[in-house]
Amino acid sequence: MLPVFTGMIPHWTCPVTGHNLNLTNSTNRINGTSTVGIYNITMADGNSSLVQRDVCQKNATFGICDGIQYVSDFTSVVTEWNLICDLDEISDLITTIQMIGIVFGAFLISHLADMFGRKKVWISVVTLNSMVGFANAFSPYWEMFAAMRFFNGMASGGLLILSFIWPLEFIGTKYRSICGAVSFWQIGTMCLALLAYFVRDWRTLVMVTSLFPGVLFWILYRFLPESPRWLAMNNRLEEAMAILEAIAKTNKKPLPDKDVLQKAVEEDKNIEEKLKKYNFSDLFRTPTSTLHTLVLMFVWFVCTSSYYGLSLNVKHMPGDIYVTTVLLGLVEWPAVLSTTCLNNVIGRRPTMFGYNLIGSLAMLSVIIVHLSGQMESQEILITVLALVGKMGISSAWAVAYLYTAELFPTVVRSIGCGAASIAGRIGGVVAPQFVYLAKVTPVLPFILFSSLGLAAAFTGLLLPETRSKGLSDALPEWSWCGRNRTTGDDDRDDITRHQG
Repeated sequence: MLPVFTGMIPHWTCPVTGHNLNLTNSTNRINGTSTVGIYNITMADGNSSLVQRDVCQKNATFGICDGIQYVSDFTSVVTEWNLICDLDEISDLITTIQMIGIVFGAFLISHLADMFGRKKVWISVVTLNSMVGFANAFSPYWEMFAAMRFFNGMASGGLLILSFIWPLEFIGTKYRSICGAVSFWQIGTMCLALLAYFVRDWRTLVMVTSLFPGVLFWILYRFLPESPRWLAMNNRLEEAMAILEAIAKTNKKPLPDKDVLQKAVEEDKNIEEKLKKYNFSDLFRTPTSTLHTLVLMFVWFVCTSSYYGLSLNVKHMPGDIYVTTVLLGLVEWPAVLSTTCLNNVIGRRPTMFGYNLIGSLAMLSVIIVHLSGQMESQEILITVLALVGKMGISSAWAVAYLYTAELFPTVVRSIGCGAASIAGRIGGVVAPQFVYLAKVTPVLPFILFSSLGLAAAFTGLLLPETRSKGLSDALPEWSWCGRNRTTGDDDRDDITRHQG
């Protein structure tokens, strides 16, 4: 979310060389609607001309532009390297590069965490993120800044995965769904907006957001235990038992039985060995499984691109960027928590459909306001509609997480969730480019988000309901082009069917 503030676009003008200029700011009103600011430039010879603010001059009628003058109380990468006019796509390109880094980081660092442990990899990634982020603040060129944002993205992608997996490995199945629904991402977003409000220099903001979390996490590092599950699965049973005993004493629960733990580890290892023979192609065994896979991947793509798109598009929306960002974070938490209740009461399919529909209709309403010519005068209405849109998309995404895990059979559940996650990360990569379209017309991103959201809402109805149904374990037979291969009855016997 840092690019929201490091990439802010201020108002600007371009003075003309060789003239004494008298700039007076005025406002041009057409049909009663306030439009862009207009500057009255009085030349030394007494002639005057009207020049629009924030408009790239395509000719040199009044002379050569002698440097850009920014009208703002903040600095950003845009003001640092004049990323306007012919370079106006660079700011969003930098964000796209960061998102690509997140994709690589999520894949690479999750594998490293499986090899070397959650705790060591976590603190290593935290250190990398802090060091690269701090160096980022001293970038002399935007190309160097973009390159280092890629590595920041890698670290962020890894931290997102570890911050989800690591805590879940300490929590029992009874409270796991609640833990997955409750996220401090929203609080972090609001804190970032508050910090950016007081720290208006982009270099200082990058340094603070890089160093402070790094120092804090290093202090907390010694108090954080390694995942007992990872230790047990890697034949470090004594260390796992020590951690579990400490947890049991703290919670005043019975001490765990070492023999029971050993047996559970062996069973998990046997299951993992059986799962290794499945691959991505197994998601497409039948027309039905193919449909489910493609629909879920599409829903993830739409939710992710719309979520990040709305978050990043705040810099193009009317109103105060800091207040709007806080509100966008604030509205998420109760919305996502509501999905926990609705999922169990009315089911996954209607809940995901309803939230996708709500978000899409809210963004569609922004288009209607724009067509009525009230975009500037209806600042509060636009903000409210954006909040409703963000609420709908984030809630639909939360449902998609659970829906995806429940629809895929046990033997390919990790592969299926990974495929959906990859589709979502592609959505994150293209989201900044969707936001860039706001420079063509402010309403264009909303046209894309609402169209995609409606498509995701109705295609999601093609999925079966999973509420109160057991999780499937076995894969169906191949039924494409006469191919016939089953998973084998042994797999059904070895992997116990879970009841939902």
